Amino acid sequence: MIVKYYFFILLVLPCMISFAQNDHDIARADKHQFEQQSFPTFTSSWLFKNEMSQGETIFYPEKIFSDKSTGFDYDVKYHRLELRINPDTAIGKYIRGKVTTYFTTLNPSFSLIKFDFATALICDSVYYHGAKLGAGSKLENADTLEIMLPVIATAGTLDSVSVYYKGIPPTVAGFSGGTGFVKSTHGSPAKNYIYTLSEPYSSYTWWPCKSFVTNDKADSLDLVVSTPTGFKTAGNGTLVSETTVGASVVTYWKHRYPIAAYQVCIAVANYTVYPAMPTMVTIGSTTMPYYNYLFPETDNATSRATLDKTVLMLTTFSNKFGDYPFKNEKYGHYTFGFGGGMEHNTFSGMHPGTYNSSTAWDIIAHELGHQWFGANVTCGSWSDIWLNESFATYSEIVCAEFAPSVSAAAGQTGLSWRQYIKSSAINTGSQSQSIHVTDTSGIVSIFTPAVYVYERGGMVISMLRTLLGDVKFFQAIKNYESDPLLQYSSALTADIKRNMEAVSGLDLSTFFNQWIYNTGFANYNAAKWNNAGQQLTLQLPQTTQLSGLSHFDMPVAVRIQGSIASQDTTVIIYDENGILQYVNNGVLTSTGASLIQYNLSFVPQTITFDAYSQVLANGSFTKDPSLSVLRTSVLMLDGKKDNDAVKLWWNIDNSFDYAAFEVEKSIEGKAYKKIETIYQQDAPGMTSFLITDKDIAAGVSYYRIKIIQKDGRFSYSKIVPVAGTDQSSDYSISPNPVLDHIFIETGKAGHTINIRINDAAGKLIKKTDKRFITKTTPIRLSLIGVKPGNYFVVIEDNNASTYTKQIVVVK
Repeated sequence: MIVKYYFFILLVLPCMISFAQNDHDIARADKHQFEQQSFPTFTSSWLFKNEMSQGETIFYPEKIFSDKSTGFDYDVKYHRLELRINPDTAIGKYIRGKVTTYFTTLNPSFSLIKFDFATALICDSVYYHGAKLGAGSKLENADTLEIMLPVIATAGTLDSVSVYYKGIPPTVAGFSGGTGFVKSTHGSPAKNYIYTLSEPYSSYTWWPCKSFVTNDKADSLDLVVSTPTGFKTAGNGTLVSETTVGASVVTYWKHRYPIAAYQVCIAVANYTVYPAMPTMVTIGSTTMPYYNYLFPETDNATSRATLDKTVLMLTTFSNKFGDYPFKNEKYGHYTFGFGGGMEHNTFSGMHPGTYNSSTAWDIIAHELGHQWFGANVTCGSWSDIWLNESFATYSEIVCAEFAPSVSAAAGQTGLSWRQYIKSSAINTGSQSQSIHVTDTSGIVSIFTPAVYVYERGGMVISMLRTLLGDVKFFQAIKNYESDPLLQYSSALTADIKRNMEAVSGLDLSTFFNQWIYNTGFANYNAAKWNNAGQQLTLQLPQTTQLSGLSHFDMPVAVRIQGSIASQDTTVIIYDENGILQYVNNGVLTSTGASLIQYNLSFVPQTITFDAYSQVLANGSFTKDPSLSVLRTSVLMLDGKKDNDAVKLWWNIDNSFDYAAFEVEKSIEGKAYKKIETIYQQDAPGMTSFLITDKDIAAGVSYYRIKIIQKDGRFSYSKIVPVAGTDQSSDYSISPNPVLDHIFIETGKAGHTINIRINDAAGKLIKKTDKRFITKTTPIRLSLIGVKPGNYFVVIEDNNASTYTKQIVVVK
C-alpha cells in the first residue's frame, strides 16, 4: 500500500488450485472435494431489488482476534461473495449480499463458527446444508457474527455456511479518507464510485470473514457482483463474464490461488479498459493478459505510456524473483481513491497520481513487487510486515537497476534510487522504531512512521545483497518465493533468514537480531587507510547512533580508485563485532584482526566509503601515514600428501616486515592449532618456505598460515585441505558422485559414529551425531540442498578414530 507521500502497503497472496467451476460451484482445494452447493443464478431477485434506506456510517475501532480461539478454530478453504453494489443509490455506500464460506474444522467438537463482522451490518439469515437456521442460531456481538451449528463436527471435517447480510459498512479511520468500503467521486461532472481497501484489519467492515489474521488464506475465491449498467467491477483473478440482466450487469471474477481476507478487492466505477485488447505477457512458458481499469478522465497518452512500463517490470521481476506468482490469471491496475497504491492479488488499486506523469514509475514497481512479497508469500503476522513492505521497497531499486528505461524519464537510476532510500533510512528522525513492529493494534501504529519499515527495511535488504553477492542473494529470494512451506502461504522473519542462510552457508543470527529488532545505524567516520605501493591497509572503527547496541555486525563497501579510470574496484568487508573479514560472493575469510589488507594491481589514490549506497551506515576515510602496512603477504600456499607425511610450502613477496609465520592445522576445518613457527630472525631474507607435517591424520587435514607483523598485528592465508591416510576398508560411501543421498556402510561390528560433511575449504556443511551403524544396516544421509562441488565426509567412531572420504555432489 502507498499513501500520498509514497506510503506503501503490501498484501497477501494465495496458492494456485485447479478445479472445475460453474455457476453452482463444485470447488476443490487441498485435494478435498467440496459438497455441491446451490447458488443463486444471475436472475436472483435479491441481487437486484432496491436498496433499503439506512443511516450514515460512523467510525469503528480496530481489534484483533486469534484464529485459534473458540469459534475461529477453523481453516478457511473457499469464499464465494455474491454482492449488490450501487454507487448511485441515495442511501450511500450500501451493500447487500451473500457470502458462502467453506472451511475445515480444527476442534474435535466443533459447533460454533465465528466471523469478524461489523456491528453496523445486519445478518438477515444463515443457511447451513441448504436449510435456513433459526434466529436463535446467530448472534451479532461486538463486530462478531457467531453461528451455532446444528451438528457437532469432528476435527478435519469439510463444511460450509452461507451468510445473507446488508447494511452501510463503517469506515475505519487512519489514512487518506479511511479504509474498508469507501464511497467517493471522480471527474467533472462528479461521478460516484466505490472501492474497498482492507489492509490491515478492515475486511470485516464489508463482509463476514477472518479479518484480523494473515496466516489463514482461502484456497480460492469467487466474486459475483451486481451493479447498475454503466459501471464496471474490478476484482481478483480472471474475468469470467459480464452479463447484462435488465438494468443491471453481473460481473463474475474467479481466483484460483490462495488469498488472505485483506487481499480480497472490489471496485465499482464507470471504468474504461486500457488496452481494450489485453497486452499478452509471457512469463516462463505461460502467456497471460495485462490490462488496466481507468477513470475516463485519466485515460490519456501520458497515463498509457507510464502504465505500459509495467510489462517490462513483470519480466524483470520474474527473472530476479522467480515467475510472477499468478501467471495463470492476470496482472493489472484499477483506479481508486486511496492516495497512493494498494496491492491485491492480480489487481493493484492505484491513485491517478501514481501514473499520470511520464516520470511516474516507483509506486507501480512497488505494488508489483508486492505480488511476490505479500501476495505470494504474506507476512505471517503484522509484526513481520517488513517482509512485505521492505522487500517491495527494494523492488523499486531492482527495477531501476535492471530495467533502467523504466526510471530514465525521471532521471533516476539504481544508484540514485538507492541513494534516496538510504538518505531517508539514515535520517535521525527515522530511528524511533525497529523494523519488527511491536504495536500492531491498528493501521496507524503498523505503518507510521512509514520510513522505518519501508526505507530502513529496504536498506537492510540491500546489506543482505551486499553480503551474499548477487548470485546467492537472488537465488535465496527465488528459493524463498518457491519454498514449499511458504509459497502462496505466509512467512515470519525466521523464514527469510533460513533461506538466506541455506544459500550462503552463513550464520545470520546476530545480523537479524541486531538489524530487525533494534533501532539506529552505524558510523565509520573515523575510518583510516594507508598503503605501501599496491598494498592497502584499512582500519574501520565503528560507532553506533540512536541505538542501544554498541556495535552492528554488517557488510562495509569500500571503493578503491587509482590514478586512471580503469583502476577502480569495490571490496566488501564484513565487520563482525570489530573483527574484519573478506567477503567474496558470500564467502567469508577471517583476518582475525581489526585491520584488513588488500594486495591491489594498482597504487590506490582515493578511498570512498559506501560509494554506491549499499549499507546503512555513514562513513569517510582519512589517509593516515602512521597506519602501518603489512608488506609481507602469502602469494602462494599449497600442500600434498607425501608417503606418511604432508608437505606444505608457500611463497611471500618480501621478507622485511614480518615477525613470524605460524603454521596452523585443523582436522575438522573449525578449530586450528599451531604446529610450527618460523621466525624472521631465523630466516633472514627468505621468501620461500617448506615444512613437513609427520603427524598425518586419517582423512583430510586443513592448513593455514598466520602472518604476524612486527607490531603484533596479524592476518591469515587461504585454507588448504590435504587428504591424509585412506581407511577404505573400514567404511564405504556410495554413490559417488552423489545427487541427493549417500549410504555409509562399514565392515566393522556395530558401533556409534558421528558424521560431518565439510566443504573443500574445511567449512562445516552438515553434522549428524551418534548414528548407529552395523555391517547390515548402512546409514542413509540426505544431501538435498547441498550445492554441487567437492566435499569431505568425516566419520568419527566411538574409539575417537577419524576417517575421511572425499565425495562429489552433482545436480
